[in-house]
Amino acid sequence: MPLDIKLFGYYPGANCRTCGKFEGCGGRAHEWDFQSIKPQLIDRYGDRVRVSLIDVFSDEVKLYPKVVALIKAHGLRIPILALEDELIACGGDASDDGIFAIVDYALAEQAKELAAAAGQ
Repeated sequence: MPLDIKLFGYYPGANCRTCGKFEGCGGRAHEWDFQSIKPQLIDRYGDRVRVSLIDVFSDEVKLYPKVVALIKAHGLRIPILALEDELIACGGDASDDGIFAIVDYALAEQAKELAAAAGQ
């Protein structure tokens, strides 16, 4: 079963100059190229992952109360990375390199679990 990766961030198409819906981000949220990470993840991991990008300014983000609570409590520290619907990292901890390291680890753990289950 593919690892479910959800990345919450900002799409430039939202055409937002300020973060009026949540806490202010000081404009930093708009500098990260959110859309480029999905093809990189798919190129690197193929069918071992399922990647979803969720715009934090869309109504879709309301389907993820943990993400909304995180943003309200800590401000707009994007990207926000969730694996299997568990929040894993945000902001600087979820840089492109950080995301790849986290996904590498999660896939290695998943492979160990599958191997252990097959060996029983």
